[in-house]
Amino acid sequence: MAEAAPNPRLAAVRALNRVLPGSGDGASLREVLRAQALDGAAGGLMRDLCFGVCRYLRPLNHWLNQQLSKPLKPSAQPVRLALLCGLYELWFSDRADHAVVNAYPDLCRKLKAGWASGLANAVLRKASRIDAATAFADYPDAVRWSLPDWLWQQWQSDWPDQAAAMAEASLTPPPLTLRVNQRHHHRDHWLTQFGDEARAGALSPWALYLSPPRPVTALPGFAEGELTVQDEAAQLPVTLMAMPDGARVLDACAAPGGKTGQLAEAFPGARLVALDVSESRLRQVREALKRLDAEATVLQGDAADPQSWWDGEPFDAILLDAPCSATGILRRQPDVKWHRRRQDLPALVDLQARMLDALWPLLRPGGTLVYATCSVLRAENDQQISAFLERTEDATEDTPGIGAASPAARGWQLLPRDQGPDGFYLARLRKTMG
Repeated sequence: MAEAAPNPRLAAVRALNRVLPGSGDGASLREVLRAQALDGAAGGLMRDLCFGVCRYLRPLNHWLNQQLSKPLKPSAQPVRLALLCGLYELWFSDRADHAVVNAYPDLCRKLKAGWASGLANAVLRKASRIDAATAFADYPDAVRWSLPDWLWQQWQSDWPDQAAAMAEASLTPPPLTLRVNQRHHHRDHWLTQFGDEARAGALSPWALYLSPPRPVTALPGFAEGELTVQDEAAQLPVTLMAMPDGARVLDACAAPGGKTGQLAEAFPGARLVALDVSESRLRQVREALKRLDAEATVLQGDAADPQSWWDGEPFDAILLDAPCSATGILRRQPDVKWHRRRQDLPALVDLQARMLDALWPLLRPGGTLVYATCSVLRAENDQQISAFLERTEDATEDTPGIGAASPAARGWQLLPRDQGPDGFYLARLRKTMG
């Protein structure tokens, strides 16, 4: 007997039940999808539902709650997630309304919640008669933008003139952005190869935007290391690295290996050390280097505790892509906003400061340290670097200017832009000669 085709909606509900607050365990959406993803069109629908519900969770939930005569019990979390998936499909996909409405009563039965099939039918039929803009029109800003209250308030405090545009950009799916390995071909080669589907990035000389998006395995040259998927903003730290030929370079917090690979491409003569605290994530670094046919010394260790791994030889350049709130990449990791809490920030800021203080003595006089985060919160970025410079006598900042960046007290800050780069912060620090 032939095996039944996988049900992508059922798979999405099960994945979301692990990811989102409720009865789930708050797992990372990327990790859950890596372990549970379906293939082909079914996989595409599953991923779309998972990312879409995480992006629009708050207004979808708000509208659903308004339709219920009594609240759903916590034990009915899978039913709630199924209804949210149905609302997302109706309002944010091009699938036929009747097909969506008809799919979810049966899904409730598959969830062993037959009692909810009538509810699903009634709620989704009502939703099919309006659109999202109408449904969300009168909601408070934080609800409409699908942000936790604390994060919306912080954005308004840090970036009062840009907060609404940031929130809107964070709700749009990210573009497919590639990094060209110029050891193989110049970017112009790929612009010609992809034709009208490609455009060059304005900030990184390696960046290439490709539309429509497609699986990386479908990209010519990907398996051979000629192209790598990497946001344009994430490509920029390496453009600020300055070092002599044959320099010793540390990529601290290296996993999953995107910037390690880029360093190997940009500085093939460098003696590259890739460090990360997670041995399991270092496997991704090794895989990235293997695909690029590049070499580095890969070490497991804590950047905040060099005594456990440093051999005593100074580095000419250090890249610290620090652990952060990831608030600049919510369109790429929309589950993050439901996992982060305001009280998480002091510990992150403290960890970043300890890493800066621990790595600075490892840098040779005259060397440079590039500090980067995928955050848009000033406490992790220009305020962090200002505090470091105040307590570090032999450190100066010499970050090159960039036209697209927003004003910052130190370094520069990119804010997320639709069809452009993620939110990202960069600062280059130089060690004086003594």
